[in-house]
Amino acid sequence: MHPHLPPVFDNVHRTSTYAAGHHPVWPYAPLPPGPCWTHATCRCGWTEIAESHSDARALARHHRRYAAEHPTYLPGTALRIGGRSHQADATGTHMSITGARHGWALADGIGDTTSAAYAAGSTAALASCVASDRGAVGGLLAATGILAGGLTGDTVMVVATPLPPAHGDGWDIAWVGDCRAYEYDPDTDILTQLTVDHTYGQQLRDTLAERYRDRPQVLEDLAAGQDHVVTSSVATATLADIGHVTTTGPRRRLLLTSDGVHQYVPHASLARAVRTFSDPAACANRLTLAARYFGGTDNAAAMVIHPVPAPIAAELVP
Repeated sequence: MHPHLPPVFDNVHRTSTYAAGHHPVWPYAPLPPGPCWTHATCRCGWTEIAESHSDARALARHHRRYAAEHPTYLPGTALRIGGRSHQADATGTHMSITGARHGWALADGIGDTTSAAYAAGSTAALASCVASDRGAVGGLLAATGILAGGLTGDTVMVVATPLPPAHGDGWDIAWVGDCRAYEYDPDTDILTQLTVDHTYGQQLRDTLAERYRDRPQVLEDLAAGQDHVVTSSVATATLADIGHVTTTGPRRRLLLTSDGVHQYVPHASLARAVRTFSDPAACANRLTLAARYFGGTDNAAAMVIHPVPAPIAAELVP
């Protein structure tokens, strides 16, 4: 797909099956020996595992038959390790086999350790799954239970899921720490930040805004040095600590980022990438490349969620 052409998403529910050596959602989970484990995946983000190739193909046919009856979203993700020893950023995508429930999460592990990477990966996978059924806040609270169960790592996270028409038909966003969510409006060409960072730097901006009203740059210089200190995380969050925001439909393109992207890439460049690259995966990849171009050395993660504007007819299934 050419990045400068309007998106054309024909055959959205394009599935594939292939032999599996690990779990499709959490790659560090080994599969027991015995069956011929096979993945079934779709470009819309749905994935499942079966004990044989024929079972996987049957699941894929079932998905194609029913998913087109529901709103469809195309997710694109990109991760870059930067100058770190571990990739402690992670993403999670969940879609039910019938396409009725969706959830997405992006996590940024705190620290450059194996435990931080494990915390980010495991919580992102669980949060996206639970959020598809219980909402964004429910997904994030479920993730806190993993880390409270004895894992030594910690992470910050943003979780997203679509709201049903009865509740506004927009996005449902929950977060802790400094992962962000943005929504792009193509009619006005404006990329709006939906979240507010839970960092000590942001606290300084909020509490000292009046005192430094005539010296905004002085305040910004003071706060910027503390933007790396988060004031909430998945391991420590309670319901009162979780940031939560909803939007009103129609749903537009959603962007989730770790601080390895938005701390380095200027807002105008974020908006330009979301506007220019119609393919969500290409857009996410370009944003992580831009982080390196602008001097970023941290892990960088981006997820672009594109709502398909109209139902796509399912292909005929024998």
